[in-house]
Amino acid sequence: MIASGHLFSFRQSLHCFRNILLLLLFCLQGCSQRDLCYDHSHKVPVEIVFDWSLAPDADPSTMVVWFFPVDGSKGLRFELTADGNPSRGSFDAVLRVPAGTYTMVCHNGNTEYNVERGTDIFSYALTTYDVDVLSAMNRAQNAPLPDGADNQAVRKEASRLYAHTHDTPLTVVNEAGRKHKVVFKPSESTIECDVRITKVENLNPDIEASAIITGASEAWNAATQSAADVAVSVPFALEHCGSDCLKGSVTLFGFADMPHKLRVYTSYKYYYDFDVTDQISMQEGHPVINITLSGIKLPQSPGSGMTPGVDEWGEIKEEVLPM
Repeated sequence: MIASGHLFSFRQSLHCFRNILLLLLFCLQGCSQRDLCYDHSHKVPVEIVFDWSLAPDADPSTMVVWFFPVDGSKGLRFELTADGNPSRGSFDAVLRVPAGTYTMVCHNGNTEYNVERGTDIFSYALTTYDVDVLSAMNRAQNAPLPDGADNQAVRKEASRLYAHTHDTPLTVVNEAGRKHKVVFKPSESTIECDVRITKVENLNPDIEASAIITGASEAWNAATQSAADVAVSVPFALEHCGSDCLKGSVTLFGFADMPHKLRVYTSYKYYYDFDVTDQISMQEGHPVINITLSGIKLPQSPGSGMTPGVDEWGEIKEEVLPM
């Protein structure tokens, strides 16, 4: 009986072992027929291609790509670095994202001044940061803003921006054989303001100068692909371009509100006001706006405070600000 009992147990064990082997073989066979059996991430490849025909002179350091879910939840951010190839096509890549429907946004990254803000398509924007009025003259002291701009924040100028938001959402589906491809066509989304001031009397090589422009836009919005309607004032440097000439250039996201005033500050602690609203309005939509001004008379010796100067348009006001 003991031997018979041992034999029965041995046969029973063999039967169980055989069933286990069959079950394992069935599972392996079934798994080999499923494409994503070993892909526990459940992410889908999306090919990203950049078409630079709208921005042939762009020279980005990196390219940022956002996948924003259309339900308004937090987006997925990727930053693409060139692979060393001199062609801008080297930013092309294959990214893996979860299945879903997304609004796609791209822009150049790793810029000097631009700051990203927001994590969903409704709040995402490129902006800059707060600075002092005289920061372009490398001075920490503040100075009075032009009339009507008292409530405007003072922001750093923008870095040149190349961006594109796809108007049609992309639906990413996790299906075998289904391919997804997105072609971005970045275009320049900032403008340049070139300023030239002639007939500057008593301009000597030791005089430093800067300017500030009011009514500029504080940001570029991804959802609208346009400048934000919040107005800020943006300072920028001026340099000598002759014995009686000053010039400068400032990069902006666009304009938000009129009027547009331009105030010139000098190290002689005099400032000079110009209304440039008409010049800007006449060039609306141009990637480069040229502002030409004339008629500044600097004092022959430095003053003791920030004082209004005389120009062809401005009204003389008494205002002193210790430097």
